[in-house]
Parts: sequence; structure tokens; C-alpha cells
Amino acid sequence: MTEIEDLTPQDSDNSDLIHRVKKLISSPSDEEFSALALDIFRYQFDRNHPYAAFARSIEKTPGTVARWEEIPAVPTAAFKLPDLPLTCGQETQTTFLTSGTTSETKGSHHFPSTHLYEKAISYGWLLPKLPTFFLAPSNLESPQSSLSHMFRHLNDGDDSRFLLKNSKFRLDQLFLHLASGQPLILMGTALAFRHLMEIHGSIPLPSSSHLLETGGYKGTSITLSKPDFYSQLSEFFKLPLNHLHNEYGMTELSSQAYATGPDGPHRFPRWCRHLILDPETEREVAPGETGYLVIHDLANLHSVCGIRTQDFVVRHEDHSFTLIGRDPGAIPRGCSRTIDQALSL
Repeated sequence: MTEIEDLTPQDSDNSDLIHRVKKLISSPSDEEFSALALDIFRYQFDRNHPYAAFARSIEKTPGTVARWEEIPAVPTAAFKLPDLPLTCGQETQTTFLTSGTTSETKGSHHFPSTHLYEKAISYGWLLPKLPTFFLAPSNLESPQSSLSHMFRHLNDGDDSRFLLKNSKFRLDQLFLHLASGQPLILMGTALAFRHLMEIHGSIPLPSSSHLLETGGYKGTSITLSKPDFYSQLSEFFKLPLNHLHNEYGMTELSSQAYATGPDGPHRFPRWCRHLILDPETEREVAPGETGYLVIHDLANLHSVCGIRTQDFVVRHEDHSFTLIGRDPGAIPRGCSRTIDQALSL
């Protein structure tokens, strides 16, 4: 996986913060996280005017916030305000859009460069380095998809291993690799895997292979528990349950959390922290209790680090969490649903 360390000219005004975030990603430190989170909050408060207005509205400013847990987190809907982009004033080079129907307002996450984003992908990666194939369109076909960008980075830019082209599965490269008998990683959205299993016979993967699904069928008409879904995946691809993984991420974040098996908890990398808050009191719930997930991702240096999701999770004492599902009133998350719509044409 390629890692780019050079700074762009636009990075000169915050080069110290960029270097500190990169160092934290490669050498996580609890003490440095707390100090850096507060410094980034000051930077984003000074430079990101919509975010500063939001923070002032709830009486959270650099003068009143003393701990990273107190840093205000914006709801994901804040990324859907085109006239109030959540940027720190730098020229945008890359924009990722949340997906959805044409009638929906799409969220947008703007980046002056994707260096931190890609470093976070590389250092947060859970699985062994193996040839990787994707049940998704390539970055060339979907240039504003954060998921396709992530997949392309994990695959060192090899577009031939993207198996969804023009809304159709193209599995030739996968079968060519399967003939070699060498292990691989197969990645895609939960909906893409479901569609493949509906239209194709079983595809046994070589021993020591892994599968990673990115979720996404919650909020659709599909009713299937995760244990049942993983049982189907295990049978279809002939993989043990501990070789099946889930990635939890979203366009509004730069980092991802991962879980293994049907019951495994999710964990973020150590340059991220999360809080699980009671919807009524806004206080953190006790271990074993359920609340909504708030994430502080320091790789989001150029936008907003604190993100309040619409996902309910169970808190665990070891700083992991179990995903329960989205708020029933939330709009279904986009990337997986868009792929579902494409495959249904």
C-alpha cells in the first residue's frame, strides 16, 4: 500500500498539525491524542466558520473546552449544507459525496489533499496484505465515492480488480486468480454480496482468504440478522466465520472501525476516539448500555473531527462497541444503497 508523505503547498499554514497527526497515526499515544485534539479544535474553530458558529451556539469554544470529550461534534447532516461547507479555508482538491437518490441532498466532504486520508487507511488496515478484489465500481467510474477511493488505495491503484463495471458483475479477473489457488481478500458492500449470492452459484475461496463487507442493507426492505448473513457468506464462499469482517465507515470520516465474525465488536484505530451518549441526557452511557455513537477522528484535520452519527451502539469496557443499527428515522446510508440500485437495473 502506497503512503505519500509530501506536503502540498496548501499545507504550509498547518504543517505542524499535519506532521503531528501523521506521527500519531504511525505511533499512537493517548497523551498526544488529547493534546492534539484540543489543538485541532482551536485550529478548526478559527478557520472553519460554520463549525465555529455551531460551537458558539452550544457554548463550546476553545476557551471553555478543556478535554477532548467536550469538543463539539456536528451531526452528519451538517455535511449536507452546500452553502456552508465544513472546510478550513483551503482550496479543495478532492470531494467525496454521500450517495442516495437523485432527490436527496448529498453530503460532501472536501479535502485539500488525501494524504492524511490515505495514511489513515493504510495504518488502520486490519487484514493481511493479499491480492484484493472488490465488488464495487472503480475510482475511475465513481471518482466521488470515498469507498471506491479507499478500495483503490488498498489495491495500489490496480483498476482491473474492480468487479462491478457499468452496473454489472465482471468476475473474469476473480476466476483467473482463483485458478491459481492463492489466497485473496474479497471486499464489497453487504448489498453487493447479497446480489452476487442471489444470481451466482457458490464461489469457494482459497484457504486463508478473507472477506470484508462494509454493511449497508439496514434501512432497506431487507430483514436479515448479521449472524444469518454471515452464515450465508460462510457457506457461499467456504470461509470460516473468523475470516469474515465488517468495516464501519462513512464519507464524513477519514478513518474506519473493523469487526471480525458475526458477533465481534468494532474498534477504531487509536487516533480516533468515540463516545456513546444517552439520547436524552447527552451523557456517556455505562458499559453494556446503548447510546448513539459520537466519533472524534483526528485524520479529519481539514474539516471537522467530531462527528455525531445516527447509529446506536452498545458500549464495552475495552473501548470497543457493538453496532445495533441506525436510528429508525434516519435516511439509509448511501454507498451501499446506490450499488444496490445499480445492480437492480
